[in-house]
Amino acid sequence: MTASSKNSRHHRRALLSWRLDILSCTAVIALLFCWLSDMNQLQQQSSSENESDDDSLFLSKSFLTNGFCLAPQLFDNTHFSCASFDFFCACICILAVLVGNIIVNNDHGAANKTFSMILPGNAIYFLAHSYGHYTFSTVVVNNEQQQFTSDSESITEKIQSAIILSFILSIGPLEAASTLIKSNKLSPRHAYVMAGSMLAIQVGIYHLVLFNPSYALLYINISIILSISLPKLLFVGYTSEQDVKLRSTESSLWRTLSGLLVLVVLISEPFFCDVFFAKIGGHFLFDLTLALDVLTAVVMEGKERRSGGVDYEEEVEEKKKNNKKKKVS
Repeated sequence: MTASSKNSRHHRRALLSWRLDILSCTAVIALLFCWLSDMNQLQQQSSSENESDDDSLFLSKSFLTNGFCLAPQLFDNTHFSCASFDFFCACICILAVLVGNIIVNNDHGAANKTFSMILPGNAIYFLAHSYGHYTFSTVVVNNEQQQFTSDSESITEKIQSAIILSFILSIGPLEAASTLIKSNKLSPRHAYVMAGSMLAIQVGIYHLVLFNPSYALLYINISIILSISLPKLLFVGYTSEQDVKLRSTESSLWRTLSGLLVLVVLISEPFFCDVFFAKIGGHFLFDLTLALDVLTAVVMEGKERRSGGVDYEEEVEEKKKNNKKKKVS
């Protein structure tokens, strides 16, 4: 493989990553518009007390009512099924860390770093995600609970809710900070201060403004996707050498495809819950795609670390050429 073809491959990776960021931002902004339009529509219908027109404009009515796409035809309790699955994924991550730290030898320190740094973060995420679903599984979200307010929770419950939400939402601000650091837009200190401020604002908006179980999922998904994709779209291009290296290092074909799958499922759940999505798994399908995305990220990250990064193939080719020159001489 020539140097020009390798550079071309890296540029294709970067362009594919950039296009996925555009698609992600566009899709969630459209989702946000449809969500706000439906909430306004339902509010007007509620005030007019005209039940015959009690319908949504864009999103599935059952999704707007429950906040999730439940699958009663497949699960007795969709939230409990999701909580069990997420807890299982957390246990797998923890087990992988323990086993990995034992069996990975010193010659694969990079792989060991994958076990010791990436998987624990995913384990914490899955545990927080599992606990969130468990709290929902204990209560059937119905129309009466749409009047749920922060006054109906105790101080302890408010703190627990804020902590769990913080763990889940932190994915977005931390990824944004990482992007700004790697693109040399902010120092690590300023980037993580910004990430903490973003997280505090996001948690505050939900608890002080929304604080409704039926709003939680969409708010979390929209916040995370925009927090991850928008900084990359604004500050990391796909033409300069630095941008190409950054995007091609973090984005392989499999990671892009897994991210696209998550986006498709994320958008399909609120729009098509009543049409077909509930029949094929509902929100459990979304949690499954998240687990596949994490698995893909861990595998590809470990592969990159073991191989020494995106330039490893170039180094191997260079060594082969040098060896051939020595044999000829």
